[in-house]
Amino acid sequence: MKVIVAGGSGFVGGEVIRQAIADEKITQIFALTRKSLPEDLTKSEKVTAIQHQDFLVYPPELLAQLAGAEACFWSLGGRAYQFPDVETAKKVSVDFTVAAAKAFVEVLAPQLPESKKFRFVFCSGKWAEWDQDKNLSFFKDTRRIKGLVEKELCDVADANKDRFEVWAVRPSVITKKYPTLVNGLMVHTMGSIPVDHLAKAMLKIAFEGYKDHIIEYEALLKI
Repeated sequence: MKVIVAGGSGFVGGEVIRQAIADEKITQIFALTRKSLPEDLTKSEKVTAIQHQDFLVYPPELLAQLAGAEACFWSLGGRAYQFPDVETAKKVSVDFTVAAAKAFVEVLAPQLPESKKFRFVFCSGKWAEWDQDKNLSFFKDTRRIKGLVEKELCDVADANKDRFEVWAVRPSVITKKYPTLVNGLMVHTMGSIPVDHLAKAMLKIAFEGYKDHIIEYEALLKI
């Protein structure tokens, strides 16, 4: 399977690439990134790093490079407070993600065999909220933005049921692969998940699908 990874220079995306390199079912990894990838990721012959600066636009020459991809792992974005303002957070988290999904539906999905659908696995977050008008007491901007991404991706999937599928994973706190004592306590008390387990779960979802399109952290721990 050929796959696309967006956000490969980040914590989750980088681990998805590492796990994909180790998985013999993955034959090629297209890493879409604005920053250079960590050196350990570029050593693999499986990885093709593609510098892409404007995630709102997917020109024909870029999509031609991605030809044959069957799935995308999307981990761009972050918490709203990590951006200069809410509008910038929405642009990166919502607009970038939905623009990619629509481009892949229009160009990459039709290239696949008739029996296959393009699969999009989005790394969302715990407590994501679809209702944009709901009164929230904590992390309100982040939760609304993550929920909006989920909803718009599901709308794209509903409009293209014959060729596109989407799953949104909702981890809580994501810990390092080899957690410290504090990280270990967080796993047991806050429903956290080690980053390598999350990455492996995302790969498995792309291979096999999953019964629910929104996957909470409790279910992720069992995948």
